[in-house]
Amino acid sequence: MKRDQNEVDEFYKFLKTKSILKLIIKNLFGKKTEFLDTNKRTEKPHLDNCIGCGLCIDVCPTNAIEIFKFREIICSCCGVCVEVCPNNAIEKDRFTINAEKCTKCGYCVLFCSIPYIKNEIPKPKTPVITSECNKCMLCIKKCENKAIEFKDNKIIIDEEKCKNCLKCVEFCPMKAILSPEESINSCIVKVDINSCIFCKECVEVCPLKK
Repeated sequence: MKRDQNEVDEFYKFLKTKSILKLIIKNLFGKKTEFLDTNKRTEKPHLDNCIGCGLCIDVCPTNAIEIFKFREIICSCCGVCVEVCPNNAIEKDRFTINAEKCTKCGYCVLFCSIPYIKNEIPKPKTPVITSECNKCMLCIKKCENKAIEFKDNKIIIDEEKCKNCLKCVEFCPMKAILSPEESINSCIVKVDINSCIFCKECVEVCPLKK
């Protein structure tokens, strides 16, 4: 019998709540780990080789990770990963991976078409200002080439003046400026640093461990 969609949604909501409670208990009673270091800040993940498998989304307790919206369309057309997986860990819908069966052998990575698609995305000529920008304009003062300006109520980077030194990326207190490479990666997977609680559950399930 097919379950009502509301029942399914409630079930997944329960699982997510259970995951959060597990982390809280681990925080209160578990051993002191890097996760509990109050001086530790969440770092931007390295997403250069991300294949959009979605395992990290399933385990993230704060919904801080988002995979690009066309992933399901792409994954429903290829299916090579299903054929090459030696552990039958990839379901027939091609974008669901059974974490219990997955041994992180990396075969799916070798044949996945998503990295190839990512390589076809036009690379920006300058760093990219994201919606996280609060227009503090500190990057304008930091730019040695005078390539950044505030115009029409937004921060603009001049392509002709910008030398891609990336000092603005490093200096931005809001982490609202992405390098050209990071901008391309963000088209595949986005991580909300402000929602991340540094539990590292995503790192544990990532087939690439990055």
